[in-house]
Amino acid sequence: MGSAEEWKKKAAEYYRDGLSFTDIEVLLEVSRKSISSYIRSLPEYGQICAARKKASAAKRRVYKTEKQRQYRQQGSPGIYAVTGETLKREHELAVLELSRERYHG
Repeated sequence: MGSAEEWKKKAAEYYRDGLSFTDIEVLLEVSRKSISSYIRSLPEYGQICAARKKASAAKRRVYKTEKQRQYRQQGSPGIYAVTGETLKREHELAVLELSRERYHG
C-alpha cells in the first residue's frame, strides 16, 4: 500500500464513512487485524461506534416497520398475518413472561 501513516489515515476516513473492517481490508490490502487494532485505538472510536449504532438502529426500525406494513397488506392468513387475534395472543404471552420474571424470577 504505502507507508503505515497513509493506510492508517485512509482506514480512519473509510471507517468514519461507514465501511466495515472487512471492506477496508479489501480496499487497502492491509490485514483486518491491523485495521481493527488501529481504529480501536483512535480517541474518537467510542463516538464513531455510538453514531454507527444509532444509525443502524434507525435503519432497522424503518425496515421492520415496512416489513410489518407489507405483512398487513397481504391480508392472507399465514404465519406472518397480523390480526386482532394474533395481537391479543402476543400480548397475553408477553404478560405471562413479564409476570413470571417479576414474581418468580
